[in-house]
Amino acid sequence: MKKLIFWFIFITVIVSGCTGNIPVQIDINATVESAVSSALAANKDFVRQEILDYSQNVQNTQIASQIDQKINNAISELKLADVNLPMEQLTVTPTLSISSNSKDGCTNRFEYVSDVTFPDGSMTLPYTTFTKSWYIQNTGTCTWNSKYKVVYYSGDNVGTAKSFPLFTSDKIAKPGESIIASVKLYAGEGHNNDYTTYWSLQSDDGEIFNGGTAQNIPLSSVFHVGSQYNFYDNLSGAICSDNTGYFYCGSSDKTSGRGVAFYESNPTVESNYAGQPAIIIAPPLIDGGKTSVTFGPVRVPRGTWLRSSISCRPNAPLCNAKVRLYVQVEGLTPQIVTESQEFNDGFVTEWNVQLSDYGYHDQDLTYTFEVEAIGGADKDDEIVFQVPRLTDKAPIL
Repeated sequence: MKKLIFWFIFITVIVSGCTGNIPVQIDINATVESAVSSALAANKDFVRQEILDYSQNVQNTQIASQIDQKINNAISELKLADVNLPMEQLTVTPTLSISSNSKDGCTNRFEYVSDVTFPDGSMTLPYTTFTKSWYIQNTGTCTWNSKYKVVYYSGDNVGTAKSFPLFTSDKIAKPGESIIASVKLYAGEGHNNDYTTYWSLQSDDGEIFNGGTAQNIPLSSVFHVGSQYNFYDNLSGAICSDNTGYFYCGSSDKTSGRGVAFYESNPTVESNYAGQPAIIIAPPLIDGGKTSVTFGPVRVPRGTWLRSSISCRPNAPLCNAKVRLYVQVEGLTPQIVTESQEFNDGFVTEWNVQLSDYGYHDQDLTYTFEVEAIGGADKDDEIVFQVPRLTDKAPIL
């Protein structure tokens, strides 16, 4: 019996650990179809909305694949341990299907798997707008189509709308398949406010249903309005790309020579100081290699600062890269608001950018962190972005 309980806990930890409150380093090096990369290369002035949407759909499938792989590995361990568990309860089929139609008389049901973006307990600034996403599995017998919605159920009414489409295109999710469901939320005014909001699914015939076997567990978002919005909390929902194309944010695998972007809880910087969460970004191992990580859109009020401490790793003598921050208003060309050259000089560069100085406030903005190798790229070219955040706290000079 103890052995059985252990393996149930083992499975639970694996699934919930994929996108929990602490971002997980996931070694993936998948690229998007060549047509999309070509489209991006053909128009580098700004990241178009259709490319953002396509990339997010690809990332959704990659997240599903990762969870599926972890569960399959766990099942293999169970078999080796000769533990008899109902396999149908553990198997996830993450692929999204393209076509439609659900059967009459079926049952709508889903199971929550994990948070994808803005995990419960995250903090954001007053007046910000952000996207909350959940990874869920269709555990009923109905096929979900493009007419299904995520709808406000109860709690704090902080959605920018009462309902959001489950799919942005003609995808479907058959029974057993898994998808990402998203809503756009708005943080109210004032500091030190806590919000809890609950959301349900609505079928194409208007039925509202929640998660769990008894259909009584809605999707939730719990967040605190305080002094900052942390980019590292939302890395899994960012868009990562290098000279070759898109890759999954969270990858730390450099064996293929691709760019990487991943989370570390307390990396050491050149000043030998450690203890703060960070995003690590490195260019691909080619001449002039670039890696970009784009977040948002996040709408911020006047007076918001973007702050971070930038550094090479301390034991990386060949580190030498240009580091840039782009900010983009939807539909316009992104602008460089700050840049620096990072090499191993024993110092840390402080980014303290007041966005309203550039006219950026009360707009839907995307934020891109870019690292470009100077000369030939080297494995030492890993740039540490300590506590990258949007905050209303000005730096102490």
